Amino acid sequence: MIYKGTMKSLALLFLLILPLSAFASEITADSYLLVEKDSFTVIAGKNYHRPLPPASTTKVLTTILALERLDEEQTIVPTNRVLSIPASKLSLFPGRPYKAADLIKGAMVESANDAAYCLSVAVAGSEERFADMMNEKARDIGAFDSNFENASGLYVPGHITSAYDLALIFRYALENKRFQEIIGTKYFFFRRGDTVDVRYMNHNRLLFCFAPSIGGKTGFTRASRHCYVGAFEKEGKTYILSILGSRNLWMDAVSVLQRIYTEVPSQREISMVKASNIVVASYRVGEKNIALSSYTVKKVKKSAAKKRFKRARKGKRLKYRRV
Repeated sequence: MIYKGTMKSLALLFLLILPLSAFASEITADSYLLVEKDSFTVIAGKNYHRPLPPASTTKVLTTILALERLDEEQTIVPTNRVLSIPASKLSLFPGRPYKAADLIKGAMVESANDAAYCLSVAVAGSEERFADMMNEKARDIGAFDSNFENASGLYVPGHITSAYDLALIFRYALENKRFQEIIGTKYFFFRRGDTVDVRYMNHNRLLFCFAPSIGGKTGFTRASRHCYVGAFEKEGKTYILSILGSRNLWMDAVSVLQRIYTEVPSQREISMVKASNIVVASYRVGEKNIALSSYTVKKVKKSAAKKRFKRARKGKRLKYRRV
């Protein structure tokens, strides 16, 4: 009995002193990398040179090329091609002019695939030629594990990057002050038509619940699973985290970030960010703008349900509508 008690005590002590890197097997991502931005010193990582599909983290490279080659005030007119592009999207209207600035924000904040496509055509004339430009830019940056086939990150065979390359590309993009402003944007209002403004919320949950977060880009397809790249501040230094092929993105992210931060968001805090994702639409009636939100609708429904429950407790008969 004494032997068993001693062994249990030793096992507990071992778990307490074991470095966090030993728990890498608990991280669900196929690949990840945490580096210090300027020196690119690796702090933590796994399989970070393994080429994998990057989903919408692709839009980091799309955005930086658009910022470097387009005037944000210029107008871009979508073709009918945007109607067949899968979500996420801004639901752009063919033939309607949009500002490049709005499409750039849409690509990064809402992760709009139709916006990314329109930017690629505006820059290069076609998405195919834009992909060539992406690959040339990636090589200039030093991202040699990458090959890009489109501007959005929608899965196609051969569209790949690595966590290492993704961090390199993001480091390059951070040198652009406008890019930093965009990735730090929490909400983006977009005029979808003549009478409707839609508010989109940034998909990067850490931007809302983790103060050191500078900004980042998420991505997801069934083939790639969850992906992410973002930047964080600590004591005057910037750190970049890239993740590919995650099954539990935000828990993976905070697990890796614990290598440099003693306090990270809890699962509950991250879940609360998702719960607050509200889309707001404003409609012009005469001279007035009337704002509606999904939160308002849910609140009304909840209130009605409470009234029905109270009536039931009082023994009053409830009327149900057949559907």
